[in-house]
Amino acid sequence: MSKSQVLAWAADSPAGPLDITINLAKPEKDPRDIAQAAEPGSAMGAGGDCVLCWQRAADGSLTCAGAGGGAVRPVRLGDEEWAWWFSPYGYFPEHVIVSAPVHRPMAIDRGTIGRLIDFADAYPQWFIGSNADLPIVGGSLLAHDHFQGGGYRFPLMKAPVRRCFALPGLEGVQAGIVRWPASVVRLRAPGRGALLEAAGRVLEAWRTFVWEPSGIRPWTDEPGDAGPSERRYHNTANPILWREGDDYVMDLVLRNNRTTLEHPCGLFHVPERLFHIKKENIGLIEIMGRAILPGRLAAELPEVRPVCDRAYYEILQAAGVFKDDECGRAGWAAFIATL
Repeated sequence: MSKSQVLAWAADSPAGPLDITINLAKPEKDPRDIAQAAEPGSAMGAGGDCVLCWQRAADGSLTCAGAGGGAVRPVRLGDEEWAWWFSPYGYFPEHVIVSAPVHRPMAIDRGTIGRLIDFADAYPQWFIGSNADLPIVGGSLLAHDHFQGGGYRFPLMKAPVRRCFALPGLEGVQAGIVRWPASVVRLRAPGRGALLEAAGRVLEAWRTFVWEPSGIRPWTDEPGDAGPSERRYHNTANPILWREGDDYVMDLVLRNNRTTLEHPCGLFHVPERLFHIKKENIGLIEIMGRAILPGRLAAELPEVRPVCDRAYYEILQAAGVFKDDECGRAGWAAFIATL
């Protein structure tokens, strides 16, 4: 994607400078269509037309339709051979896509954390992260497990820790809450084993955490059409990992995709009054401080620029499960107590 297809500028915010981009090439997607595409019965959910599926040719080379004709390279993550390539969209410098060897849904668990660490060990010059694994808070491709990374230092990665806390039994791990509009736990560890244990503990505690004052429920049991009820899970996270010297640094952005009658598109989604600016899922890139706004806004520049700046910060605040108020601070305290 050429630079002429992306309009970009820096926006001042209470969290520091944020990146605002208007993408003239990226089609705007409805969150409901994204969720439907991930269902097993859909063409994408079953693996048809998947731009992240890759193959090994007879000569041993790797190919992928989503690589845009670029080179596809193998990388060992855990006990699997994954593949990576430079994104043809290039949303930021050295933007890489890392794709699982089989077509399976996104998943965020300890195995995910281990594979991210493996990638960071292989390519310590890049950050690596994952979209969430649930509709509304996930990215636009939920049906195929994959990561994104690259050589860019996002605004979130520059944000300071505003409060430290201890993880019992993991004295070598530094843990804290990041000064960011979304809700972020930062972990710093000198070794991969300590980081894996700390991140696993935070993730597993968040998966079952309840905080009714903010509407946080980990799951909902919904009646089945002709059988038992179906449990829909709501709590997940965006894990983001990078190296600083010998240390591993991981941000876990806590996410929840619960909907209500008052907020049918998501309790922690873009407010409907801002849909004229952005209505798509807030995925990995955007939760880290780089807005990807629809091309239709370009015709309204420069008048719409300050509106976009304010709206994006509000969108990040809306994604935060613990707001910066008395209720949110009490929620943080309750969650940390579970660790």
